[in-house]
Amino acid sequence: MSDDIMPRAWNEPGSDDKKENPWGKKPNNNKNGDGPPDLDQIFKNLQDKIRKMFGLKGGKGDGQSKKDVSSMLAIGAGIALGLYVVFGFYTVSSYEQGVITRFGKYSRTVNSGLHWVASFVDQVQRVNTENIKSSRHSGWMLTKDENIVMVEVEVQYRIIDAEKYLFNVSAPDAILIQAADSALRQVVGDSLTDDVLTDKKQQIAEAIKDQLVDTLSLYDAGFHIEDVNFRDSRPPEAVKDAFDDVTKSREDKERLKLQAEAYSNTIIPEAEGAAKKILSEAEAYKESVSLDAEGEAQRFNLILPGYNRAPQVARTRMYIDAMGEVFNNTTKVIVSGNAGNNLIYLPLDKIIDRNGVAANSVVPYSPNVAAPVTSDDAVSTAKRGK
Repeated sequence: MSDDIMPRAWNEPGSDDKKENPWGKKPNNNKNGDGPPDLDQIFKNLQDKIRKMFGLKGGKGDGQSKKDVSSMLAIGAGIALGLYVVFGFYTVSSYEQGVITRFGKYSRTVNSGLHWVASFVDQVQRVNTENIKSSRHSGWMLTKDENIVMVEVEVQYRIIDAEKYLFNVSAPDAILIQAADSALRQVVGDSLTDDVLTDKKQQIAEAIKDQLVDTLSLYDAGFHIEDVNFRDSRPPEAVKDAFDDVTKSREDKERLKLQAEAYSNTIIPEAEGAAKKILSEAEAYKESVSLDAEGEAQRFNLILPGYNRAPQVARTRMYIDAMGEVFNNTTKVIVSGNAGNNLIYLPLDKIIDRNGVAANSVVPYSPNVAAPVTSDDAVSTAKRGK
C-alpha cells in the first residue's frame, strides 16, 4: 500500500491540522511538543476573560496593569462584602430564643424573627423555650418507717430563660437530674410506706415538685418545672403478697365506709322528713285545737245572753244536747222492769248498725228487755222528770 493512501494521525507532521483535528483545535505546540499546557498562557486567558466580564481594557503598560489589578481587587472586595452581609442574616423560630455571643462573651438575647449578626465576630445559639421536656427518676428507697420501696416519678420541665440556661451553670440538664433525684429521696424518706404505696401518691408528687423548685432556685438555671407525675411504687417481691393483702383490706375498708355513708345519706333524709312531718302534724293539731277552743268560746259567748234571760231553760237544753251526743255514741240497751208481756219485735240489728256495730241476729222482746234509748227518748225522760 502506498503512502498516499495510508491513513495518518491528525497530529503527525505534514498533516493538515485544521482538517484532520477531530476537535477543531490546533495541537499544543509547546517547546517539548508533548508536555502539559502553558500555565502562563492559562492565567493570561483567565485575566482577559475577567476584564471582558467587568468591561476593563487590557494593555501592555505597567500603569494599565496596575489599574486593572486595583479594579479587580475592588470588585472582589465588593463581592466579599456582599457575601459577608448576606451570610450574616439568620432567623429565630417562634418557639426559640437566640443568644448572641461576641468573641465568646454574652452580648444579648433576641426573640423570634429575622436578625443580622457580624459573621466571625458574633455567634448565635438557638434555645427551644416552648418544648416541654421530661426526665424519669426511679430507684429503691428507704421510707420513714424503715421499709424499702421502688418509686418512679416523671419530671416535666421547660426552659424559660436561655441566657441563664447557657451561662449560669456548666451542665444544666445534669443539675436538673441530680436535683430531682435528691428531692425524690428526701420526700420518700420523710413518708410512710403506706402513704407511698396507696392513697397519698399525689401529695408526695406535689412535695417532690416543691422541693425540686426550691433546689433549682439556688442554681438559677432558667428552668420551669411544669409538673411531677407519680408513675409507680411497689414493695420488694419477697413481701409483695403481704402488701397486697394490706392493700386489699384497706380497699375493703374504704368500700364498706362508702356503703355506710350511702346508707346514712339515705336514712338521714328519711328520718328528717318523718320528723318534719310529725312537727307539721303537731302544728296542725295545735292550730285545730286552738281554733276549736276559740269557736267554743265564741259559742258560749253567744249562748250567754240567752242563758241570762232563762237560765233553767238553757240548762235543760244543754243537758238534753249532751245526753243526745252520749247516747248516739253507745250500743247499750236499757232494760225496763215495767215492760208488759206483749212480744214486740225490736230491730236491734238496724239499731246497732246505725251505731257502727254489725249485728245479724233478731232479738225477741221480753219483759226484762227494753228498747234502746235514743236522743228523743232521753229528751222525753228528762221532760217527765221535770
